Amino acid sequence: MDLNSILSKLETNNEEEIKRLLHQYNVENSRTFTFDPKEEDLRSRLCQGLLTVLGRQVGSCCQSTCLETLRILSRDKRVLGPVGTREGMLVLAGLARLQAGEEGGDSLQEDAQTEEEERVVVEALKCLCNVVFNSVAAQQVGADVQLARGLCARLHAARAGCHEVGLFSLRLLFLLSALRPDVRGGLQRELHAVGLLTEVLERTLDLRWVGPYEVAHPGLQALPIPAEDNERAMEALKALFNLTLSDTSDESAVSTCFKMSTIVPPPKKAKIHRRCNCHCTAHCLIPSGQEEYLYQN
Repeated sequence: MDLNSILSKLETNNEEEIKRLLHQYNVENSRTFTFDPKEEDLRSRLCQGLLTVLGRQVGSCCQSTCLETLRILSRDKRVLGPVGTREGMLVLAGLARLQAGEEGGDSLQEDAQTEEEERVVVEALKCLCNVVFNSVAAQQVGADVQLARGLCARLHAARAGCHEVGLFSLRLLFLLSALRPDVRGGLQRELHAVGLLTEVLERTLDLRWVGPYEVAHPGLQALPIPAEDNERAMEALKALFNLTLSDTSDESAVSTCFKMSTIVPPPKKAKIHRRCNCHCTAHCLIPSGQEEYLYQN
């Protein structure tokens, strides 16, 4: 699809045409993970154009469509200059309904949201995950604006919220704790995230303590863990690993868990789960039938 056509349309206020063109682009590129280097400048300008639209007063449907396009573009670390800025990150944090900065406080009251508004929050969180993973500048901004504080506030408040909002909030917390030793230290000491993540696990898995070091399900016969609860539990455990088994005095260290799950190259033609980014083994926790694979050739 011609990116120049999209760029020219973004300069207008015609939401319907913007949505139509972006939806077409999203459908065509939903499974695209490698991009044409010749269009790198156009894609970078498209990122900036999308942020401009998202900064305007547009409808939720237009916002979610723009964010989906930005999520696709954020798979390419070479075009994230406009997004990895303070302004770009604050736009995404606002759409994700994260209270960035100290003024956000440590508590968050989640307002009732429509399905479309929830989709905006989820897409914004997905974008933040991609951008933080792929951009060192975005990692720095995320630390500066204290995204981790906003995420902890959400996890405190989210007792029975949308599954994907909880899932990608936990995933973003995992990424920040893995990539930023200073954020990791703040989570440990100031935000008491170990206790918070333990509470998240207890709620997710419906556990009760039966001894100083033993937990059990309240029912006599526990049912299998639902797939969605399983996903959130995995993300909480990954973040807990970073906070409990890392050396925060070593600023060059990235947790062993993170290295194993995202950096080690897979064997040729190995199947990789997109949801956990790890090698598909007999110990994979994703339930049968829930797999999404990427094939590495």
